[in-house]
Amino acid sequence: MKTVLLFLLTLGTVQAQHYRIVTGKVTDASTGRSLTGATVTMLERAGKGARTNVDGRFMLILPADKLTLLVSHLGYSTQRIPLTIIRNELIDVQLRPTDNQLNEVVVTGQSNQDKVMSTQTSVDVVDRKTALSLPVVFGEVDLIKVLQLKPGVKSTGEGTSGISVRGGSTDQNLFQYDGTTVYNPSHMFGFFSTFNIDAVKNVSLYKAGFPAEYSGRLSSVVDVTSMVPKDSSLHIGGGIGLIASRLNVTGPVGNKIKFNVAGRRTYADIFTEAINRRNADRPNSNPIPRYYFYDLNGRIDFTVNNRSKLFLSAYTGRDRFFLPTDAFRSTFDWGNTAVSLHWNQSSKDFRWNSHTSAHYAKYDYRLVSTFDRFTFNIGSGIEDFVLKERVSWQPSPQHTVTFGGELTRSQFSISRVNISSAKPEENIDTGEKPRVWEGGLFISEEWDVTPKLKLSAGLRWSGFSHDSTSYTAPEPRISARYAFSPSVSVKASYARMVQYRHLVVSSGAALPTDIWYPSTAKIKPEYSDQLAAALTWNIGNMFLLTNEVYYKRLRQVVDFKTGAQLFANDRLENEFVFGNGSAYGNEIYLEKTSGRLRGWVGYTLAWTWREFKDIDGGKRFFPRYDRRHDISVVAMYQLRPRLSLSATWVYNTGNAVSLATGRYVSMDTPYVRVENPTDQVVPEFPSRNNYRMPPYHRLDLGFIYKFRPRWGETDITFNVTNAYNRANPYLITYQAQENSEGEPTGAFRARAITLFPLLPSVTYNFRF
Repeated sequence: MKTVLLFLLTLGTVQAQHYRIVTGKVTDASTGRSLTGATVTMLERAGKGARTNVDGRFMLILPADKLTLLVSHLGYSTQRIPLTIIRNELIDVQLRPTDNQLNEVVVTGQSNQDKVMSTQTSVDVVDRKTALSLPVVFGEVDLIKVLQLKPGVKSTGEGTSGISVRGGSTDQNLFQYDGTTVYNPSHMFGFFSTFNIDAVKNVSLYKAGFPAEYSGRLSSVVDVTSMVPKDSSLHIGGGIGLIASRLNVTGPVGNKIKFNVAGRRTYADIFTEAINRRNADRPNSNPIPRYYFYDLNGRIDFTVNNRSKLFLSAYTGRDRFFLPTDAFRSTFDWGNTAVSLHWNQSSKDFRWNSHTSAHYAKYDYRLVSTFDRFTFNIGSGIEDFVLKERVSWQPSPQHTVTFGGELTRSQFSISRVNISSAKPEENIDTGEKPRVWEGGLFISEEWDVTPKLKLSAGLRWSGFSHDSTSYTAPEPRISARYAFSPSVSVKASYARMVQYRHLVVSSGAALPTDIWYPSTAKIKPEYSDQLAAALTWNIGNMFLLTNEVYYKRLRQVVDFKTGAQLFANDRLENEFVFGNGSAYGNEIYLEKTSGRLRGWVGYTLAWTWREFKDIDGGKRFFPRYDRRHDISVVAMYQLRPRLSLSATWVYNTGNAVSLATGRYVSMDTPYVRVENPTDQVVPEFPSRNNYRMPPYHRLDLGFIYKFRPRWGETDITFNVTNAYNRANPYLITYQAQENSEGEPTGAFRARAITLFPLLPSVTYNFRF
């Protein structure tokens, strides 16, 4: 009630002082494209202003007076607009690009000044321009792998797109594509993400201080925004690489409709299929497995009027693996579908904005094998139907209120096993198919208390229902920023997150066979409480320095018990164990944001713990993704207008793994032949994750040369992965030793398996 009275008093004060509302739109003068993130300030009042949203629109509440607006955007000439404000004003601003390619600045969604003055802690925003400038594996640009180069974000394995954020497991990251959940955001068993660079505008990673509208995961939110279609003319682009090709078409249809379509497909299966046909008549020839993946993204925008817009976003992608043999045939495929419809509306003065959306998400995998008269079908999946509403209200220049809610209906398909044959009595069908409801209501407020102090507070109330079991939980969020000057600020935040859907990844990477499972009467929701504090310093508008510390407490985290039965199990919840965890650390980040040389250096010092009553007698241990030291160095250099160079170097402490320290023979269990067919060699593990892999480090190099064709733009990109051929262990296996006569000796030798040697790649890109 006090907050409502404060709003009314503030609004009344604004009216009494004869303030007026100035709204407008900022566009590119040459293309007509809306400019996101443009700065609109008053010359007469330093520090007062606004930034344009994704549609290039802004709103200011200004005194009725004569004043001058300054409109600026990186890469464009600043424009001065004199105004005599008598009534509410609506203006259109067109900015002209500057012709300084050598000093091109890559905009990553937020300027240095925004990062200093925002209350948001622990957020990284990366756009496609940055991703296109960096070295990549196999020539495939991947925004998620760029996030792995940021402090606090760790790769789950060499070359993979899985991430562990501040000591969290992979299932504790919420991936969204235009607000729709993507449950398995990777291709090729984790080596590439599902997000095609031609369809993505930027990606925002929240590691702490989460906005109240987000929930459902403990450690991070990865919010991927699709590319806004071009509204000037038809454009076609794409790329041809070693393992995949891309094609993108975008443009307008009339004055109100614009679209963007992007597709990507690998083509190694075309060559393996040709080889199999050639060898089909050869005796003792084993066919090569056939594998490919594809993505298809689409977006259609429709402008109803200047205050109402609709857009439809869609994504589908699958991986398919075929293994044909004479004895049996196997097909393994998995993939995601994400479809959403969005309606954005604004009031006449743009002080009220609403975003209504409906979402459909699906992830599933299927393994189908045919042997003799039997067909084996193994799979799992999840399907969501979601409604969301988000409303923002700016009653005064000092206050912004956001509120809304969402409701989700989900269908799980868990550990489904179906065996069918011509004889009905031989058929088997097992698995679980629970249906659940999940929802939440939220409200938050940002308050400029003084020019130096800004507060943001919010509350989310979430709920979950499965059969006769229900859970509700409050999720408070609060953050504050104090600016010592326009260039230096300190921030602090607290956030509680609740996770009602569980996924245990034993390998440390998000594999297609991982199983999502809902909370039940036995499996409680997981909780996290995180505190973060940061110092942010904008050094001469050229460097950005941040130093951030965090502490995260985890409760009711889940894991599988040793020897868990995952398939053909109608009571999978009996295979879980439950425990607690913690993570804390210090992240230091220095970024150079302008000039011919750009890039950043990041360092993380961190500890991560887990503790389960049923593992190692309740002793604390380091999980796989605990890494004490993590260093990343990124450099991008514009050597000439058509030639740019880039390099990335990473170093981190090796993963924690479980290795046997000895072996003993268990009698009368037929498993492994040593001296007698009924003997079994049993490895002995003193504790969970008792060994550290060797430190990991790697240097990648990139080279981009732009051509000058008569039409459009083209470039060729050369990349070298692992430039100094570092043999980084990917996993460790044990090999039984034999004597000179080929008989087992009972001894075993550890062997490290490496994944990537020095690996060059090339990609040709085109746009017209």
